Amino acid sequence: MANLHHRKIRNFFIKRNLQGKVILAVFLAAVIGCLFFIVVFGVFSADTMTISYSNNDLQMGSTPVMLFKNAIAANWVFVIICGTLLVIASLIGTHRIAGPLYRFEKTLDNMNSRYLGDTIRLRGKDEGKDLAGKINRFNGQLSGDVKELRRRSKAITDLINHFDSLKNANLSAEEIDSLCQAIRNNNSKIKTLLDSYQLADD
Repeated sequence: MANLHHRKIRNFFIKRNLQGKVILAVFLAAVIGCLFFIVVFGVFSADTMTISYSNNDLQMGSTPVMLFKNAIAANWVFVIICGTLLVIASLIGTHRIAGPLYRFEKTLDNMNSRYLGDTIRLRGKDEGKDLAGKINRFNGQLSGDVKELRRRSKAITDLINHFDSLKNANLSAEEIDSLCQAIRNNNSKIKTLLDSYQLADD
């Protein structure tokens, strides 16, 4: 029976290293982008002054500095909320990549352990469906070839056992040749199947 790797939606961190790096990269990209526009605006408004009125207090200062202070003071809650939403959105987005990678690694680990019964199933919005299909087809094809090798090997074993059981009997040359020919046919099928594979050291 196929061993399906299902991912629990409650498991937010499937591949912690990958997801952590992606979330950090997205967060830093957003922060650096905001700082870039602030710096650009500051450069263009460096020679101007801004007057701010807050709590009966009149303040005057350089435009970039005053705007930055007022924006942070007025919108710090909004900045925290947006930052949190950005992290959550990044976490959800990484599930579409981290989940398939987790399944690929588990399936390949099993393949390295000579277990070919896995079937990779991805969710509708997951990435890597083409790769999953290719791995599934490879597992299916290799499983079919191994089954054929087993069947041919069993046939040869049965023929040899049959010959051993009759070797004390007076077999005709035609009967012996028929048994040998059946063994040759099965061995030829095995050789043809094995020759269809290109090996690493060939």
